[in-house]
Amino acid sequence: LKNTHAVSSPVYAGNNVLDCCLRTSEQPIPRRIVQDYRMQLVQDGCDIPATVFITARGKRLCAPPQAPWVLRLREKLDASSARKVGAGP
Repeated sequence: LKNTHAVSSPVYAGNNVLDCCLRTSEQPIPRRIVQDYRMQLVQDGCDIPATVFITARGKRLCAPPQAPWVLRLREKLDASSARKVGAGP
């Protein structure tokens, strides 16, 4: 896995420090290494919108939010998360 995904920079917004992606990578990220994701929004103080995937090792990988592979990976993560939340005693 190349480090072309993990490009971020702190942005100071009031008293909060945001960790923003400076660019995204079109290279698909394997599902097996991704644990979670969050959305980076321009209105939150970042320069570009991005989907930030978080790996099991805690790395943040920046991806274009509207890329088909990104949408599929987000759907898989959402479905996996919903199953965990719905699983009860």
